[in-house]
Amino acid sequence: MPSLSNTLLALAASAPAVLGHGHVRRVIVNGVTYPGFERWSNEDQSQAVTWHFTTEDEGPVPVSSLNTPDIICHLGATNAQASIPVAAGSQLQVVRFNTIGGFEHPGPEMHYLAPCGDAGCANVDKNDLRFFKFYESGLVQPGMADSPQWESQKWATTEVHKSVQPEGEGFVDTFTVTIPQNIRPGSYVLRHEILGLHKAHEGEAEFYPQCINLEISGSGDQLPEGVPATEMYHSSDPGVALDIWVDLQSYQIPGPAVTNLSFKRDTTARATKRHPRDLKH
Repeated sequence: MPSLSNTLLALAASAPAVLGHGHVRRVIVNGVTYPGFERWSNEDQSQAVTWHFTTEDEGPVPVSSLNTPDIICHLGATNAQASIPVAAGSQLQVVRFNTIGGFEHPGPEMHYLAPCGDAGCANVDKNDLRFFKFYESGLVQPGMADSPQWESQKWATTEVHKSVQPEGEGFVDTFTVTIPQNIRPGSYVLRHEILGLHKAHEGEAEFYPQCINLEISGSGDQLPEGVPATEMYHSSDPGVALDIWVDLQSYQIPGPAVTNLSFKRDTTARATKRHPRDLKH
């Protein structure tokens, strides 16, 4: 009789890969909706606040591209020309669209900011951006992987996905972001990122970053030191190379530590605990 781990792994491998594909369709701030870049739209994209990308299937940035410019703001990303005016301390709702089920992949949610400097976010070279992490949430509840319910082993993404809503020809998941109260005013790129770990045991963790232009107002004076996105992750990181299809008791979120500007940090299971795989590929 096959083991439970073997069965779960088989189910994970047979699930449609496009369940995680998608993009930020819009961002909502104080009741105002700002449009995201629509890869297949023939309409004017000049007011899109999310950076343009080139991947045709709206799929992930693969592990093989973690140290290339594609990890910065997604594959082939180019600057958005519009930006969102937002006061420090305000909440943003980042609404991701997907045609098949929404974002169903288990994994962490991470948010970064990078100042655009004198060039402004519409013109800044993405390779010059230096990001600091101000929010992260990963393994919300340890336990045995129980796809597709995710009631035992809970993740930041699977908890958000429990509120998925149908919309038009697909579905939307909404992620809430709070801009740090004491951040220095200015032009910033918000790097919204979710990570799919369903195939991490095969060396195929899936990164879904998207960048959003912001004009942050306020009276804060803090600007933490950042790092290039191309230096954030490595394929051997404990939070990237692991097997989640087990009774997982801890998880180390990849990337730099959250800065002191953070409002919230999910510290449930920060230490890494690796488990032997029940099924080799």
